[in-house]
Amino acid sequence: MFLRDTNNRKLSLLPSHRSNEALDSRTQNLVAKLRNASEQLYREKVARLQAEAELEKSLSLLQATLESTAEGVVAVNSKGHIVSFNQKFVQMWQIPEFIVKSRNYNQYLTFYKNQLKDPDNFCRRIQELDSQADLEGYDTLELKDGRIFERYCQPLRLGEQIIGTVWSFRDITNRLQVEKEIHRSLAQEERGEHKERFVSMICHEFRSSLNMISFSTSLLKRHHHSWSEEKKLQYLHRVQTTVEQLGQLMDEVFIIDTAQAGKLKFEPKPLNLLQFCHDILAQMNLSESSQHTVTFVSQGDCQAVCMDKKLLQPILTNLLSNALKYSPKGSTVDLVLSCQDEKVIFQIKDKGIGIPKADQQLLFEAFHRGGNVGDRPGSGLGLAIVKKLVDIHGGQIFVESEVGVGTTCTITLPLCQ
Repeated sequence: MFLRDTNNRKLSLLPSHRSNEALDSRTQNLVAKLRNASEQLYREKVARLQAEAELEKSLSLLQATLESTAEGVVAVNSKGHIVSFNQKFVQMWQIPEFIVKSRNYNQYLTFYKNQLKDPDNFCRRIQELDSQADLEGYDTLELKDGRIFERYCQPLRLGEQIIGTVWSFRDITNRLQVEKEIHRSLAQEERGEHKERFVSMICHEFRSSLNMISFSTSLLKRHHHSWSEEKKLQYLHRVQTTVEQLGQLMDEVFIIDTAQAGKLKFEPKPLNLLQFCHDILAQMNLSESSQHTVTFVSQGDCQAVCMDKKLLQPILTNLLSNALKYSPKGSTVDLVLSCQDEKVIFQIKDKGIGIPKADQQLLFEAFHRGGNVGDRPGSGLGLAIVKKLVDIHGGQIFVESEVGVGTTCTITLPLCQ
């Protein structure tokens, strides 16, 4: 009978058993990690596929948006490569297929320039953008075939970084033609209304004057045996004054019509301005029968200047006539002439009734008269004529007035060489 001692054997097997358990535990941990890693990779793959799908969807939506817009759009990166465009851009510029497929920006530019009326300006604009990446701008391009494009440019950004330029083009040919037709129609309508009003006012002025002449002559015929010479002269003077007013009105109408037709020529010639002013004042004093005093002051060298006498005369005559007409009898009207710094300045000052504020905005409108003129005669064309003649000279007119105090008209005209 044999007896074995197994205790020692069990003790010797214990380390091996523990080692196996540790190995199994590590294996299980590794398998778990591999499983987790595999699941993570799967999730990342699914997320990547979803992101790719979303990106493709976004790109498709972006391209669909570009294709649906009315503008031609092209994007160029900072290296000069075309990264995106829509078919509207291709159609607008009628770009050949081989250039479209090449996506070569230089070929595109060459093709643009051959279609433009002013390619040099286009090239300058491209150079500006190349030198200033953050530049935004707008301009118009006129093509040789008559079409006109609006062109916008703005930086192409990725976050805070500028990676290129986006160009957008819009064909505005039809819009401009419609706008031109509208403006032309409005201008014709306005001219028609203005002409109708003009003719109506002229007829009214002529009819009133002719009625006055007819009435006065009728009275003279009926009562010439019984009236005194003084009363006869009074009515004859009224007829003469009315005839003079008609003559002046005809002259004003002629000037207005000629100026509006662009036929009033500016022809400056050497002129002794001092003598010219003295002659005008002499004529005014004769017609006014010394009811007012007109003073004349000259500053600077005004004897030898170059101006258009035929246009200058109605300017001064109208302003002086207004100053005398709307000033109380016995008052003084001042004419100040100044020649300096290649310009001549006329100032006409009166102490008359003045111009109400409401009327000062319409001073140079034809037939407009101040609300405080009363029964003083006038057509309302004087200041409108003055303004047109001053504009023809390339000058300026400024009126300062206060009711009950007086009016000062300042005219500045450039001196011709």
